[in-house]
Amino acid sequence: MKKTKVLILGNDPQINDIDFDRLDPSIITLGVNRIWLKYIPNYFFFHDWDIVHELNQNPETLAKLRENSTIFSSDWYRFNKKPIPAWLRLLDRPRSKKSNFPDSVTTSMWLFKNHYAEHLECTYYIAGVSLKWQEPSHFWKTIPNYQTKNKFNSVWYNPRFAKTLQNFKALDGARYRMISVNSNSNLNKMMRHESIDTLYLK
Repeated sequence: MKKTKVLILGNDPQINDIDFDRLDPSIITLGVNRIWLKYIPNYFFFHDWDIVHELNQNPETLAKLRENSTIFSSDWYRFNKKPIPAWLRLLDRPRSKKSNFPDSVTTSMWLFKNHYAEHLECTYYIAGVSLKWQEPSHFWKTIPNYQTKNKFNSVWYNPRFAKTLQNFKALDGARYRMISVNSNSNLNKMMRHESIDTLYLK
């Protein structure tokens, strides 16, 4: 199988420190949620219907995503009970995964591996995922005049961070090769840490 590096892009403030212009073009990028405010990835995943609303308010960005990204979500999206856009592909999780907390990062990684990368030997480099509360909590909170309905605080997020960490441990148990490129991450307790420079063109 072909060895492939996949850069996973969460929404922590570390995203602001990545020089996307320097990324090696051979690297596959998989971004979640509001990553489109900073970068258009090769694969784009989300669960939140509010993101559909925001993209519909930004048709130029939506057009870029539709042209340059594979846009997908999981069957959990149906819990939104909202119309499913024609440009969004829903992928079913197996029964064993339906009981897991449906965080966007690990869910997207599992679906990507099993639906888009079956014949690739992937190493996943995790960026923008600290799983600890900080302020600002997301890179998009640093964007002037950007408005979102996401007003949740540490009381809401901390239990979800713990559940997401358990999902990462499950991926580790399933032998996903994972490396953290976020120096300020709880993931560094369970996987190797490298600088994001590892993924830049030399």
